Amino acid sequence: MASIKKRGKTWYVRFSKRETNWNPEKQQHVSVLKQKSKGGFKTKAEAQQYGIKMEAASISGIDVTNNPVFADYMQKWFETYKKPNCSPATSTKYNYEINLVRNYFGDLTIKDITRTKYQEFINFTAKKHAPVTVKKLNGSVRACVNSAIIDGLISADFTKQVQVHGNKDKELAVTYLNIEEIKRLTQTTISNLDITIPSRYMVLTAIFTGARLGEISGLQWNDIDFANNIIDINKSWNWQRKRMGPTKNKSSIRKIKVNDFLLERLNDLRANNCKFVFGNPAENNLPPTSATANSTLRSLLKDANINKDIHFHSLRHIHVAYLIKKHVDIVAISQRLGHSNVATTLKYYAYLIDELKKSEDDKIVSDLNELSK
Repeated sequence: MASIKKRGKTWYVRFSKRETNWNPEKQQHVSVLKQKSKGGFKTKAEAQQYGIKMEAASISGIDVTNNPVFADYMQKWFETYKKPNCSPATSTKYNYEINLVRNYFGDLTIKDITRTKYQEFINFTAKKHAPVTVKKLNGSVRACVNSAIIDGLISADFTKQVQVHGNKDKELAVTYLNIEEIKRLTQTTISNLDITIPSRYMVLTAIFTGARLGEISGLQWNDIDFANNIIDINKSWNWQRKRMGPTKNKSSIRKIKVNDFLLERLNDLRANNCKFVFGNPAENNLPPTSATANSTLRSLLKDANINKDIHFHSLRHIHVAYLIKKHVDIVAISQRLGHSNVATTLKYYAYLIDELKKSEDDKIVSDLNELSK
């Protein structure tokens, strides 16, 4: 119920609502009085109109007494609904997005954010961030806002039909190797294999599987089916925490078919007597760090006379580039990568597919020209 009183020359409204909630710590129902006040109304009629609006919102299911700072709500939403089931890398992404929200909106409460204010936030963020970054940010905020609607904090989705864009100059260009360079890097890696340097075997595995660094690092011997040539990706190693964690998402859990040669080379690592396939006895039987893996890759690139800026995750892109240029079906590639659907693969590798299409178009024209000769 809303009460209206005059304070000096202005009017103020106090909305009060008593609720009975279950207290899990006390293991009993407790009565809680919730109140919200707002002053500064020049006339009693303005105050009454605001009071009626609050009562109507309360009746419709909106918690008018709870109006948290938006950044605080997003932080709580992440910790409650997302953090328990996401990888460290994904957690880092969410925390970065929450900081963007906090730095822009400050102490602005969730009920005070309008669609226009949110669009201005997107426009501001888009000046310094790549389109894909802004798109992911908007996706996270939309999910958070939808949660706030379910919680009864707000009634309207202020992210609806917002125009998302970004700074294309901030896009990271993916560096690929051509077929000849891929073969050269592979042969250089093979010729330098040494079981005392498991990171070289990791590079070889990435070239042949397209698996992520954490997925490769987390492989244990029971994850490899030598009889059926299958590597089972079902977890991911986190070096910072020195413990196993989940894969990036559910679709990342997959079985990758590999050739005999890779399995024969991996089998050589059994001599290290480690639980991890790429465990290093000199490093407490744990797999190499990300820094070590990337350092090893740079060394192999130098030995292969390849002067390109390639990091370990680039091997995943290189694997895809090789398969696409070998005309492997995009559906099979998508499943091999652990993408949730083909659309994801098409989005990430559209450039390669367009490049292949162009070469195929040129071949078609060339073949047609032979008909006229």
